Parts: sequence; C-alpha cells; structure tokens
Amino acid sequence: MSPYINLPYSHNGFKVFEVVARLMSFTKAADELNVTQSAVSRQIKQLEDELNATLLIRKHRTIELTAKGKELYEVLAQNFHNLESLIAQWKAPAKKRIVIKSALSYATRVLLPNVAMLNEKYPEHEIVIIPSFEEDPVLEQEDCDLLILNTRQRDRYVGRNGITFLRAEYMAPVYAELMSKTDIQIEDVLILPHLHATLDHQDWKYWLENAGLKGSKRSRDTVFFSLELALSACLSGQGVTVTDLLLVLPELKRKFLKCPENITLQHSDWQYFCYQKNHTPIADEILQWLLEQTSSEITQLKRLCKKFNWSLNQVDL
Repeated sequence: MSPYINLPYSHNGFKVFEVVARLMSFTKAADELNVTQSAVSRQIKQLEDELNATLLIRKHRTIELTAKGKELYEVLAQNFHNLESLIAQWKAPAKKRIVIKSALSYATRVLLPNVAMLNEKYPEHEIVIIPSFEEDPVLEQEDCDLLILNTRQRDRYVGRNGITFLRAEYMAPVYAELMSKTDIQIEDVLILPHLHATLDHQDWKYWLENAGLKGSKRSRDTVFFSLELALSACLSGQGVTVTDLLLVLPELKRKFLKCPENITLQHSDWQYFCYQKNHTPIADEILQWLLEQTSSEITQLKRLCKKFNWSLNQVDL
C-alpha cells in the first residue's frame, strides 16, 4: 500500500499547477511547458477533481489563487526548488578540497583574512578550514592536508617527520585606546581589569611572573574561554588582556590596541608547528606561504617594537 494515499497517481498535474501559479497565466504556462492552453486547463481541472478542491478562480482575463491554491503552490515551489538544487549539485563537477585544520585563534586571525587569496590562487579547489580544539592530537589520525598546532609540548614535535616549526608567541598586555586618554604605564596592569582567554589564567600568570613588576595584583578577573572573546572585550574598553602580538598586528598598527609604556615582550610556553601528513604540490605551496606569512608578520612586529620602544630583551625576534 502506498504511504501517500492522498496524492494523485500522476504528479504531472502538480508540475502544471506550479507553472500556472508562478506565472499567473494559462497562456504563459502553456508556452513554458510547450503544450496547448487547453491542455494546461485540462490538467488543472483534473487536479482539482482529484484533490476535490478549487485551486484557481478563473476570471475574464486573469486568474486568482484560492487559499488552498496558495498553500499548495508554496509547498510545490519550495520542494521543486530543493529538487532543482539537489540535482544541480549532482551535475556540478565535484571540486577537490584543500583541508586546513588549525588552532582556533590562528584560523581566525591568520587564515580567515587570507581566504579570498587562497580561493583566487586555487580556483579549482574548495578551501576547507576546520578549527581544532584538541591541544595535542594524534597526528597519524588527522585527515587533512595541513594541521596547524599550538602546543606547549615542543619536544613532542621537534624533529618528527612532517613537522615544520612556524614560530613562537610574543606576549604582552594590550588595551583599547578608548580605555584611557593617556598612555597606560606598565605598573597600571596590576590594578586594571584582567581579561582571560583560559580558565587557568595561564597567560597572565606566566607574563606577570616574568615581568618583574613591583607590588601585588589588585585587579578583578573575567574569563571568556576564547581569545577572540577576550580581545572583543578588550577592544570595547573592558580591560587588559595578555595576547600574542602577532595575532593582533592589524589592531596594533591602527592603534585600536596599544601596549603599556616600557613594555618588554615575552615568549609564552606555547609554540606553533605545522604538520603535513602527505606531501602534495598544493600543500607544499601553502606551507611555504605560511612560512613567508610568518616571516612577514615578524618583520612587521619588529617595526612596531622600534616605533613604540617595546623591548625585545626577553625574546628571539
């Protein structure tokens, strides 16, 4: 027994009705379907008889949909559109994919601004960027062209096959220019609100431990569980956050974000590596681009350090 007991045996009437309702004309519908106007009229009448419902009101020179006709047209139009999209996908040539899996902050701050460039360079491929939330995944189980890691376990990756070192992190507190009319001094970070990207406050703890500041921390803390949220709060003037300056170069160059006076950059205990499971020409090209991009960012950071007198005594740059 058919599960669709209320549908007419032939669905051709639905197709004819959809065309008539879309064009609101028997004549135009006949032209589109390449049949006579009388054939269109017969199909509509047969459909109305089978459904026991009036779908159209025929006037002298126009037609008008009844309430049931409007309901039926909306359902048919949506389903015909879905079918058209599905079949078009089947006919479209499948694009090869370039899959880049990346630590979330790197994906957001480095890869995302360059998606248009990658699409233009590889028009025959679909660029797929997947955020990675696992700190140290099992490399052999990763199914991607490139995997960008942010890890504290340097020794786990150095020297391994397929691993390329990208860079260290260059940490310092940043605040929004709108937060203060005057430049904030380094001592002020002890009392200003601290914005954290992790629950353990690790970035702030590590930076304060090596900053050599005198006095006790007296600031309140807010945790956002992601760097992007912490930076958004920072940009809105809600406090100060410690971040990798290479990730906020555009904001630093435009002075949307600033560092306190007399700041000294520090390395964190995190580093970036790129894992390439299989060597293909395109993956090799993108890895080379990542290395060149990193080199360019470090050069830009050096210029900012010189411009704003940020100390590099504690970092290799």
